[in-house]
Amino acid sequence: MAGRIAVRWRFSSLYMCEECGSWTSLPRASAFAQTSIHDSQEYYKHPYFDLRRAAVESQRRRCKELFARIAAAIDTSSLRGQRMLDIGCDTGGLLKAAQAEYGIMPVGLDVAARAVEVAKANGLEAYHASIEEAPAQVAGFRIVTAIDLVEHVVDPRVFLREVWSRLHPGGLLYVETPNIRSVVYRFGRALGLVTGNRPLALFERLFPPEHIQYFTPRSLERVAREVGFEVVSVGTRPLPASDISASFFAVASVQVLQMLDRLKGSGILICAVLRRPRESIA
Repeated sequence: MAGRIAVRWRFSSLYMCEECGSWTSLPRASAFAQTSIHDSQEYYKHPYFDLRRAAVESQRRRCKELFARIAAAIDTSSLRGQRMLDIGCDTGGLLKAAQAEYGIMPVGLDVAARAVEVAKANGLEAYHASIEEAPAQVAGFRIVTAIDLVEHVVDPRVFLREVWSRLHPGGLLYVETPNIRSVVYRFGRALGLVTGNRPLALFERLFPPEHIQYFTPRSLERVAREVGFEVVSVGTRPLPASDISASFFAVASVQVLQMLDRLKGSGILICAVLRRPRESIA
């Protein structure tokens, strides 16, 4: 349930749930509005994505870190030759890294037509659709990833239920999403209250309008259990400086704040490994 306003924008605000601490954008954006943003040329050419696509070694590092986290729940060597779905795949960098490192059969899904066209040109099986609208053959996966994605969806419960239905019983979902309890976001909110969210460009980088749901580790775990997932693990991780597309001052500031997170045993990103129960009824 929405509580007090955490961040106020011109046409919407982020409300903090008094019970679980998660933040929700109200009035809620429509699925059409969200897709329009993510399927735009401006969004596709954002410096963040240009940096991410160009950093092949960074993709490999992130891929290895991902598989290291799921290794506690599954023998990753058993995934060789298995289909892996990456929701919000962009041009397929993570999938290509997973194919090279772990021998998976890559399948991508994204609402951005330009990104899907590039992924297909790179030889990937990719679909231009949301998970709710994906064709029937996009199902039966032993592993699904949703990285930097759940904060964008209009209804996280509906999203997670749809992913659940497309997993093989015993299959895993790996989720990464911002941790709104991190020092970086707490400091950003406090600074915004003082400055009135100025300079606007800085605060829109920290709280972009397309991010309409922010979780805490506890609130993400709770919604996952409500949908029917077993929670294998929920933790946090820092964001490496190499993954931040910003000025030197901004990068340095974020890194200082992340040092405070490390002292608290926390991180700016939530990492969750969820499993569809083997004895589940669809």
